[in-house]
Amino acid sequence: MQFLNERDSLRTIREMLHKADAATIVVAFWGAGAIDALGLRKEWRSLRVVCNLESGACNPNEIEALQELQKLGGKVEVRSDSRLHGKVYLTDTQLVLGSSNASSNGLVVEGPAIAGWAEANISTTHGVLLGQLRAWCDERFVAADEVTPEKIALARVVWKARRMASPVIGGLSSDLIASVRSQPDHPAFVGVKVVQWARTVTARAQRVHRKAIEADQSLTGTDIYEGWGDSMRLGDWLVDFDVSGQTASFTGYWHVVHRDKENDLTFVRKRSSVEIPTIGKLKLSYEDKARLESMIDTVPGKSLGAAEKITGIAQVVSSLDNWEPENNTRAFDKAMFAIYDQATAFGYYPHDFRSMVEKLGGVAAAKQLINTNRVSQGFTRLWEEKRLGLSVEALAVAPKWRSLFTVDEIKRSRQRLKEVGYPVD
Repeated sequence: MQFLNERDSLRTIREMLHKADAATIVVAFWGAGAIDALGLRKEWRSLRVVCNLESGACNPNEIEALQELQKLGGKVEVRSDSRLHGKVYLTDTQLVLGSSNASSNGLVVEGPAIAGWAEANISTTHGVLLGQLRAWCDERFVAADEVTPEKIALARVVWKARRMASPVIGGLSSDLIASVRSQPDHPAFVGVKVVQWARTVTARAQRVHRKAIEADQSLTGTDIYEGWGDSMRLGDWLVDFDVSGQTASFTGYWHVVHRDKENDLTFVRKRSSVEIPTIGKLKLSYEDKARLESMIDTVPGKSLGAAEKITGIAQVVSSLDNWEPENNTRAFDKAMFAIYDQATAFGYYPHDFRSMVEKLGGVAAAKQLINTNRVSQGFTRLWEEKRLGLSVEALAVAPKWRSLFTVDEIKRSRQRLKEVGYPVD
């Protein structure tokens, strides 16, 4: 008898099935890719499969593909047992018994699932145990039902519903971007969207909104979007950015609670986070919020523009991960040199500061000044001149440049500015 973890199990089961021309697999749950991972695409003298199609945890496409193995020749029988929860892989000479389903998490079939369930199985060739498990598998096979096209169709409905409610890989989380990054194709994220807007709603829309609240008190406290059509759907979560100013500004998380299609109005209620059952209450981290504000285009002074759009969160995360900020180190160098140029206009010549930027580069120079225990002489002089907007601390907290600094550096910069009464958002 041999103990097998999740990786050893796949190798052992595959080798066992490769040597055999007859097998019985009584395994409740099957996922995409299991057939190929187990090496089942061959001519079988006898292959019997019992699954639990009714559970909603069994991929109906994979079960349908199992039935089609009959076309390769030999005898393949697939049945479903609604009581089944066991996992047994059996040939004439060997068996594997334990916790591993024929799924991505159970047998490490797919890439992301390598970080999935920790499995425990045993493999044995012991004759008595083989006989006992063969009797149990025969009993389950006889008790199971035929898998019909009608059952496959019903299973697809249950499968889809269960996927919506399933947790993402990595479990419960509070980090929106990290959760999406871990499993971007999770169906629950389809309804999470990033909105960039520059328009204000019309007076007519405001009147319609007021009348709707008078008619339905449950809409009290809602806000509205106008003119977004079916891109906003009931139940969607909207991560909202106002792009009408010089920089994008995050306004919050909004839940779509009502649609007035006749007037093309979407009623939303503000929440403290995006709330998805089985995944968690998700928020943007401070760093991700700053990066998005830097990445998002704006249309200051315009009522409409290309920057106005609604985008699925998975696409936004992909863009964020591949984004090379326009405010790169060279652009920040220019901003740092601009501090010197503007200071000279009122008679202050910080030559040491300029030399530091030339020697270290703008980002490194700014970090060195911010991370000192005491404020610099330049900070003090700019405070005396009431020109702290030219300080490196003011640059660091600006949305345009936040992505270049750590959370601690931004906090330290904010604190220094607040201590002398300089307004920071």
